[in-house]
Amino acid sequence: MTCAVLLPVYNAGSSLSQSIESILRQDYADFEFWIIDDCSNDGSARVIRSYASADKRIRAIFHQRNSGLPSTLNEGLAAVRHDLVIRMDQDDVALPSRVATQVRFMRTRPEVAVAGTFVYHMGRTPSHDRLVTLPVEHEEIVRALLRANCIYHPSVILRREAIVAAGGYRAEYRNSEDYDLWLRMSKHHRLANIPVPLLRYRFSLSGMTLGNKWQQALFAQMAVVSHVHPEWDFGEVRRQAVAELEELGKNYFLEQVALGTIRELTCLGLHWDAIRVLWRFSRELDRDRVVRLVRELGLGWLRAWRARHVEAIR
Repeated sequence: MTCAVLLPVYNAGSSLSQSIESILRQDYADFEFWIIDDCSNDGSARVIRSYASADKRIRAIFHQRNSGLPSTLNEGLAAVRHDLVIRMDQDDVALPSRVATQVRFMRTRPEVAVAGTFVYHMGRTPSHDRLVTLPVEHEEIVRALLRANCIYHPSVILRREAIVAAGGYRAEYRNSEDYDLWLRMSKHHRLANIPVPLLRYRFSLSGMTLGNKWQQALFAQMAVVSHVHPEWDFGEVRRQAVAELEELGKNYFLEQVALGTIRELTCLGLHWDAIRVLWRFSRELDRDRVVRLVRELGLGWLRAWRARHVEAIR
C-alpha cells in the first residue's frame, strides 16, 4: 500500500456511510483506511464496524472517552504506516479520482508537504454544487493565509513525517487547528492546492451558532498572531487576537457571517437549511440586522427562482 486515508468520526449521523463509501469506491485502491471513532453515542461505531468487517483495508480504532479532534488526528498520524496521508471528514464525499490524483501529485512534487484541492460546496443535488477555486502555488497561498484559511482541511494530502516533526495539530487552537498547522508549515515547507475539484464539501449545521463562529474567529486570529509573533506565549497571543477582533467589531463580524452563510445555503438550493440558520441567528442579533438577514434570504430565493426559470427556457 502506498498511502493512508485518515477519517476521524464523532456522531457522524446519516452522512457517515456516504463518506466511507466514497473512499472505498476510489479508482485507486492501494491504500489503508484508518477510521477513528472518538466515543460517538449515535451509532457511528456500529456503522464503522460493519464496513471494517467487509473491507480489509479499514483499520478501526474506538475511543472509550472523547479526546477531541486535534488529539484524534495526532493519534491517527502516529498509527498510520505510510508517509502520505489523505484527510477525510465524516460529512464530505470524495470524488472517485481523488486518491489517485493526490498520490500522483505528491510523487511528482516532493517539495510539497501539504496539498489541498479545489472543492465543490455540496448543494441539494449535484447540479446545485458550487465550485470553489483557491490559490494554487505556495507564494500565493502564503499571502492569502494571512487573511483567511485557503486550504480545505478535508481535502488535503499530507507528508506525515513533516507534520509530526512540526509538532502536529495543537489542541489550543480548537476549530482552527488546521489553519494553525498550515501557517506553521508554511515557514519551512511548501504548500499547494491542486487545481482540480476532488471533494464535495458539506455544510454542517450541527452546533452552528454565531457564538461558535465568534469563538472560531478568535482561534483563527490567534493562529495568525502566533504565526507573526512565534516568540509570544499563549496568553499574549490571545490578548492580541481579542484586541484585533474587537477593533473589527463583533456585531458587524457576526452579521457578515450570518449574511454569507444564508447567501451560500440559498445558492446551494438548501432553502430549509437557510431558514433554520436564520432562525438560530435571529436570536443573537438585533432587529435591524435580522431584517437584513430576512431580506438576503428573500433575494436568495429570487435568484434561485430566476436561475431555474432561465434553465427551463434553455
